[in-house]
Amino acid sequence: MTDLVPRAVYLLAASRVDPRLDAGFAVAVMRRARDLRRAGGESAVLTVNVATTSENDRTRAEWARRGFDVPFRNLYDDLRSDRSWLIEAASPLPAPESGYECNVVADDAGAPVVALPVVTGDPAWMRSAAPVIVYGASGEPAGWVPGFGALYRTWIARVAGELAAATALEPVVVCEARQIGEVLVADAPLPLPAELPIVHETHANHTLAPHTWDAPMAEAWTRWLATADRYDAVTWLTATQRADVERRFGADVARSFVAPHPAPPVTRVAGPRVPGRVVMLNSLSPRKRVDHALRALAIVRADVPHAHLHVHGDGSERAALEALAAGLGIADAVTWHGYDPEPLPALEAAKALMLTSVNEAQGLVVVEALSYGVPVVAYDIPYGPRDMLAGGGGVLVPDGDVAALAEALRGVLTAPDRDRLRDQAYAAAEAQGFEPSLRAFGDAVRAALGARG
Repeated sequence: MTDLVPRAVYLLAASRVDPRLDAGFAVAVMRRARDLRRAGGESAVLTVNVATTSENDRTRAEWARRGFDVPFRNLYDDLRSDRSWLIEAASPLPAPESGYECNVVADDAGAPVVALPVVTGDPAWMRSAAPVIVYGASGEPAGWVPGFGALYRTWIARVAGELAAATALEPVVVCEARQIGEVLVADAPLPLPAELPIVHETHANHTLAPHTWDAPMAEAWTRWLATADRYDAVTWLTATQRADVERRFGADVARSFVAPHPAPPVTRVAGPRVPGRVVMLNSLSPRKRVDHALRALAIVRADVPHAHLHVHGDGSERAALEALAAGLGIADAVTWHGYDPEPLPALEAAKALMLTSVNEAQGLVVVEALSYGVPVVAYDIPYGPRDMLAGGGGVLVPDGDVAALAEALRGVLTAPDRDRLRDQAYAAAEAQGFEPSLRAFGDAVRAALGARG
């Protein structure tokens, strides 16, 4: 499998990769890191969120428990163990006045390590040059660097050099978060080494409502797109999103590639499915529109009285959704499982999966369901379901049409040829599995390495 991606040491950089707080994003990042190792490369996940060593250790332990044999490093853990590299890069004191309060990050004994400016009122706070103070072993300030960007770039350059020396492989930065990407390519002090390639993976829909190709965009996306041509390669999760971006901004907006998150290995379920069982694997947030699923279920129950929805996920909408189910007379037809750290086994008994989100970047749950042979009933939203179901395995209905959603769900639950739907799902998953996904990502990496000569 070594031909799928170049042999390199891949540094996947993100703000935070917490399995409980970051849901599908976190899983996608860790799967990519694991897949790169399985294909013959080396990888490490790098995070820059402020957390204690014990918090990071718990995150590492949870990923290890889930079978992700990937080194997981945090900027502040590294600083707690050795900050000599940052002191060496720092400018001498005194630091310029910023006017901001500081958050002092301490080591495990309570001694100060760095003081971070609390930049308020600026959505682009990571770009601020407000000084970050680094402390020496004596607990006294030892120098400063200009902002989070300089701090992140210095750390990533150090880790890249360290891992390249340890593995004798060329390092490649894989940026997983837009706000991190912006500061990595900034024209600012302490830049990344010029020879270090950056591949930027995108993970979200770039538009606001109504999510048409020319809809308004959040400021964060506008800022990031202004830097998109600075990356050696940019990957999109669907061809549809890439086409929409290029339609709006031109084909030269970035060196773009399509590299979806892969479906998990196909799990051919031997046991019987539970008649009428429908699952949802998502948070209970307004963007997921679980209320639409409940209304559709209430319609379906008139003809399929044994239809039962199992919801794996939690969130701010739970109490309101439980009340809605009661009001619709289907409280006994919905099981709320809450947060589930390992939801995929729930697909083994399912007859269908529903996806009712307002928008997605890909909808990882779609390919997860396909890999278990579960037909998907989904709104035709940007982005993901249309691309993921192009080869079969599910039914798309007009976005927001609850009656059409109910009709499609009824059809899947009562279809006389359910084995055909199951087989279509398996075939669609195999077409979107590990090798096709990683080969597409490898094309982006090869282009990035070629761009650096």
